[in-house]
Amino acid sequence: MGNKIIIILFGVFVLGLVIFVVQSNFLGKIGAPFASLFNYKASSWFVPASSTLSAGGNATTFSAPKSQPVSVLSSSSSEPTNVNVQPQPSATTTIPASEIPKGFTLAELSPYFKKITFGGASAGNFYSYGTISLLSYGLSASDTVDITGWQIKTNRGDEYIPRAINFYDPSGLSAAGDIVIKQNQNVYIYSSSGPFNLRLNECIGYIGNSNKFTPSLPSNCPYIDQSAISKMGFTGACENYIYSLGSCQVPDLNDAQIAITDYACRDYLENNFNYRACVGAHANDINFLSNQWWIWMGSSPLDQYHDTVNLFDNKGLLVDQYNY
Repeated sequence: MGNKIIIILFGVFVLGLVIFVVQSNFLGKIGAPFASLFNYKASSWFVPASSTLSAGGNATTFSAPKSQPVSVLSSSSSEPTNVNVQPQPSATTTIPASEIPKGFTLAELSPYFKKITFGGASAGNFYSYGTISLLSYGLSASDTVDITGWQIKTNRGDEYIPRAINFYDPSGLSAAGDIVIKQNQNVYIYSSSGPFNLRLNECIGYIGNSNKFTPSLPSNCPYIDQSAISKMGFTGACENYIYSLGSCQVPDLNDAQIAITDYACRDYLENNFNYRACVGAHANDINFLSNQWWIWMGSSPLDQYHDTVNLFDNKGLLVDQYNY
């Protein structure tokens, strides 16, 4: 009988202890430090190479290099999928679909699409030459573009942009080079003929006196300072002849206005009114070189009435299209 009472009391004690432990979460409190040893997440052991670490060694941020893909798991597949982080846009991704010429795709547009454009195109006729102009107003101030070898293609045929002389040397020994243009430099292409292609400059009109260009070269050479002429002691006839000369005009030493014995006048005219003298006096001018390049093709691929003119860069990508 005594043993039964002891067993009953012990059972009551154990039952009370169990109830106390459950209600107080006593085991959870004393077991937490030990449980953490067996409950590490895999991410606690893996820190990507590009992560930044805090002083305590925990990964705080993770950003993949912009040029590298990141492998992620999609919700529908256990296989990694490559996702490009912040892809760099191509030069043409900002072109609205409405501005892409019919028959072309975005991928077929040049990085210089709408940066170099047609200013116009005219086939000309029996009495006049044809003209195609290229404008570079869309370029940025730091852009330089080599357009030699670019193709102008029409419904009738095509032409390739040739080389040209950047600075015509007074010696006449000027080698042609690639046409490299910058912002606000324009190219004019003529179906007529000329002895060579060139970039205009302040004095270029003088060489038109001994070379046949169609159209004629601009006559905008710097004028001689008349106030300086009046102080040089020339005869009145000599001064009158000097003032009568047009811009870029080479003097005619056989003109009756110039006395045969007026050696000072003749010497001045011969040595100061020509391309060499003009270049010597003005080559260092800020605006000596013009923003215009003139090219002569000798023929025209343009239709006389209507045409679609495409400009392609040296990779065959469309730069601009012009319809007339």
